[in-house]
Amino acid sequence: MNPTLEVQHILPDPDITCFVIPSLFSQTECEELLNGDIKNSFQKAIANYPTYYRNNDRFVMDNESLANKLFEKVKPYLPETITINSSIHAENGIWHLKDLNSRLRFCKYSANQYFHRHLDGIHYRSANMQSKLTFMIYLNSAAEFKGGRTLFFKTKDTEDIWATYNPRQGDLIVFDHNVWHEGEELTEGEKFVLRSDILYSRELTDMSKEPFSGHLGYIWSLLKLNDTTILSGGRDTTIKVWNTKGEEKISLQEHKNSILCIEKMNDDIFISGSRDKQIIVWNNFKPVNKIEIHRAIVLSLCRINDTTFASAGGDNNIHIANINGNIIKTFNEHTNWVWHLIKLTDNSIASCSEDASIKIWNIETGQLISTFHKSYPIMSLAFNSSTNQLISGNLKGEISIHTLNEDLQLENPVSFSAHNGIIRTIKFLSNTTIATGGEDNKVKIWRLNGQLIAELNHHNFVQAIEVLHDNKILSASYDGFIKMWPI
Repeated sequence: MNPTLEVQHILPDPDITCFVIPSLFSQTECEELLNGDIKNSFQKAIANYPTYYRNNDRFVMDNESLANKLFEKVKPYLPETITINSSIHAENGIWHLKDLNSRLRFCKYSANQYFHRHLDGIHYRSANMQSKLTFMIYLNSAAEFKGGRTLFFKTKDTEDIWATYNPRQGDLIVFDHNVWHEGEELTEGEKFVLRSDILYSRELTDMSKEPFSGHLGYIWSLLKLNDTTILSGGRDTTIKVWNTKGEEKISLQEHKNSILCIEKMNDDIFISGSRDKQIIVWNNFKPVNKIEIHRAIVLSLCRINDTTFASAGGDNNIHIANINGNIIKTFNEHTNWVWHLIKLTDNSIASCSEDASIKIWNIETGQLISTFHKSYPIMSLAFNSSTNQLISGNLKGEISIHTLNEDLQLENPVSFSAHNGIIRTIKFLSNTTIATGGEDNKVKIWRLNGQLIAELNHHNFVQAIEVLHDNKILSASYDGFIKMWPI
């Protein structure tokens, strides 16, 4: 079959795959895709995505026969091979067109809804079969809404729009996963799209393994279990157990979705929290209990004692629970996602939230002790009990250093700009130095007066940092790598 429609290239750079096939799908085909059952099945994305990122509605289904039908229609227009030779060696090679991801995502945008600037995530079937291109059908035309353009940008941070596309019903847009883009906010009407991913397979090459390599895609969490054992959790739904040389010892697969947090309870037990809404209790690397106490994704876990922990989620709630799954107390004063929990004293914890506040709680009485309001959502916390300093990192890349007084009130905040983007993780290295990781793809080492000591680079967002016993740190990134750095 030969292409019969003229492909319209969107970006000024012809070397980057980004094109529209106008009217590839007829009005009837679009209406069949967006049938009444689909229209009645949309749910708010906030259960899985924070509002700073996106707030539209969506419906996800797995349909292999429909994916095959859609793929056959677009296949003649797609590049048969993609050759990659980049600094991320794990991506390099010649990739051959395979098929369409059978997971189909329908998205609905109404007035005041958007999908802010982002890169589309890679769908992995294996190290040698993964998605490279985004596939998106516009199911209705811009005449039915205002706003809602697809906007493209050269970088994550530029204010300049590189290219735009105004949706027309039946058009299919295809673009490289590495192109920054966003769904512009609607001001009126409703917009509908269907999105999936175009998969490619790679010729087998010499894949010499680097230390800590093995995750497929984003790595969200790190935990030093002891001086010889490291745990990591990723989007590939696995917890990997490593020695300090980066050799994989065990791969644990019990969660059904991304593993966002891992916390040590005692020498034998750790717990993990996931996008699948579950907390799993592990004893000697075996799952012994599955706890579902949140209505949305589990974002943070904090050990209280050997058998009790605090958990925070995308349902805005904090629970104090035991490893048997019994809820002891619930704190529900936050009004948006609770990103991070940290223990302050035997009787108190601090929480930070998308609602731009830090709250301190008495975990015995359930009392909210204090609230500290900030200008932007707070994404990360660290606490040094020897200096009573609580450090927070926010959506805009700012660090704030607070002194905690005897009444557990925050005093004398000092702030400085640390990252160009969200600060995802903070770790104390000493009483006077910290390590931070952010969405500018960097690990940075700081003195608490704001002096930058070192800057270390990943290829994507830095999600987690762990401190080792021999003056080294580990950092984990969306680029799928765990890196070890001397400090």
